[in-house]
Amino acid sequence: MSRNAQILEINKPLFSDLPFFNTRFIRQNKVKSITGSISSKKVRDIIRSKGLDYYYQFGKDGKLKTQLSSHFYKGSKDTTTHHFTYDSLARITIKRESDLNGYCSYHYNYDKLNNIITQSYCRDENKFNSKAKFELKKQYIIKTDSFTYKKLSDTQSQKTFYNDYGIKFKTQTNYYDSLGYLIEEYSKFIIGNNKEKTTYEYDEIGRIFKKHTYINIAKNTKNTEEYHYDEIGNILDIKYYKAEKHTSTKQFLYDGNMLLSAIIIQEMETEFLRIIKYRYTFF
Repeated sequence: MSRNAQILEINKPLFSDLPFFNTRFIRQNKVKSITGSISSKKVRDIIRSKGLDYYYQFGKDGKLKTQLSSHFYKGSKDTTTHHFTYDSLARITIKRESDLNGYCSYHYNYDKLNNIITQSYCRDENKFNSKAKFELKKQYIIKTDSFTYKKLSDTQSQKTFYNDYGIKFKTQTNYYDSLGYLIEEYSKFIIGNNKEKTTYEYDEIGRIFKKHTYINIAKNTKNTEEYHYDEIGNILDIKYYKAEKHTSTKQFLYDGNMLLSAIIIQEMETEFLRIIKYRYTFF
C-alpha cells in the first residue's frame, strides 16, 4: 500500500453527501469499494448490530461513483443513493440522489477558476421501478441558483448568491491570512439581515486544527470542532463542542496499511457508542 497520501480529505466535509475520500490514495491503492457496517453500544450493554450499512463504489480513476446509505423509515429499512458524474477536469457536473419521492439531481457549471456559477435542481423520472437501477426517462428543471465572485483585496473575496429569479439574496465574504489560508467565512442574508460566521485555525504544518461555527453572532455562541492527527497526517479524532461543552468525540482507527478500519462515535453525556467497521474490495 502506498503511504504518500491519506485516505480521507480533511479539507472536505467528512461523511457528507459529497465525495470526501482522497482520490489519489483510492486510485494508487486500487480501492474498488468500501462498506461500513453500523453497530452501537449502550452503557453496560453488549455491542449490537443496527443492520445498516454505508457503501462507496469507486472507478479505477479513484473518483467516487456511487454512495449508498441505509436507514430506517417508519419501521422499514430504506436506502438513499448518490451517483456522481464528472467532467474532464474531475469536477462534479451532476449529483443524482434518491429520496422518498423518487430521484432528484443537481447540475453544476463552473468558471475558469473552478467556482460554481450555476446550480440547477431537477426532479428525475426513472425508467425502472427500482432504486438499484436508474435510467433517465424525463427530467423537470425546478430551479436554478447562480453565483458571482469578486476579489476585494489580497486577503478578501466575496461570493454573491442569486435565486431562480436572478435576485441577490446572500453574500459570503471570505478572509485569508498573509499565507493564503482561509480564516473566516462571513455570510449575510439580504432580507432579514441574518448573519452567519465560520472561522478556522491551523496547526504548524497547515492542517485545520479548529473550526468554529457561530450559531448566534450577537451572543458570540459557537460550536467548535477540534482535530487531531497522527505523525503521517491521518485524522485521529474530532472533538465536538457546543458553547464550550464537550458533547461528542469521533475517533478514527486504521489498519497497518493506513486503511480506515473503524470509526467510534461517543456521546459524552450518555457514553453511548456508535461504531462503524469498514471492509474493502480492490481492482
